[in-house]
Formats: sequence, structure tokens, C-alpha cells
Amino acid sequence: MRFDLNRLLDGAGVSDVVTDDVDLSQYSPGGGSPFYSPVMVTAEAKSRAGVVSLDCTYRFALDLPCDRCLAPVHREMTLTIPHTVVRALQNHSEDDEEYLVAPDGFVELSELAANDVIPELPSRFLCREDCKGLCPVCGCDRNTTQCSCETKVADPRLAALDKFFE
Repeated sequence: MRFDLNRLLDGAGVSDVVTDDVDLSQYSPGGGSPFYSPVMVTAEAKSRAGVVSLDCTYRFALDLPCDRCLAPVHREMTLTIPHTVVRALQNHSEDDEEYLVAPDGFVELSELAANDVIPELPSRFLCREDCKGLCPVCGCDRNTTQCSCETKVADPRLAALDKFFE
């Protein structure tokens, strides 16, 4: 969906709000997409003293396996990202992310959602903070079962040092 900000950029309007659902299911870190339902975007634009601010609130659910034990993880998240919208910048560099440039007065919400939400996703998904993970020897889930496997494996390159301390 394209959000028309021309009225606000021209100074005729005070505020405007739109909501839309954005599909980010094509984004797939590590093979599977964490987005099984659309991301709900609420974009609120306000014009004050000739400056247009755009606050985007994203509500979405993530569904991924736990990085330690592979149990399914479901997280409801809400993110609010502020932007300052301008038609053009003087001395503008490609890496400048301080302003959102909209030369035609339109902002594409699906593109903006991808640029705002994806970098803010957690790098690790855990079912809980104290997740014990899987046993590297037998593969059982240490959160639910206690195994008697010996998990201390000595590095063969350091075997000479072990003899030194004996």
C-alpha cells in the first residue's frame, strides 16, 4: 500500500493515519520464514512546523524453532519506528538513514515495513532464557530429560597440556 503524504508535505494537513497488513513471508533467515501471518502496520503521519514525522507501529507474531532445543517458539512483538519524511535532501548520500525521502510524496508501506522490521528481529530465538538445549551425544532435550552422557570432550591438540598438570 502506498501512503500519500502530499497533503502533509505541502503543509495543508495536520495528521493522517493508515493501517495495512504487509506480507513478509518471503523473508526467510536460515531457511524458514518466521512470519506465518501478515505484519499489521499502523502509520501515523503528523505535520508540525513544516516537518512531517511518520511513526510506524508494527504488530506481528514470530514462529521459529528454539536455537538450542528446537522446540517451537511463538512470540508476539510490537515495534514502533519513527521517521522524518522529506521530498528531497541537499548533499544526500545513499547511506543517510536519518530522513525518509519521498520525492513524489508517497511512501510504500510494504518496503518500509521490511526495512524497519527485519533488522530489528532477534538474532537468537530461545524457548526460555534458561534453555539447556540438546545433548550433543544422544540428542535428547535436556529441558525434559536427564541423560547420563559424558559431554566433556578433550581437544586432542591440548592432550600434552593435560599431562603437564598431572
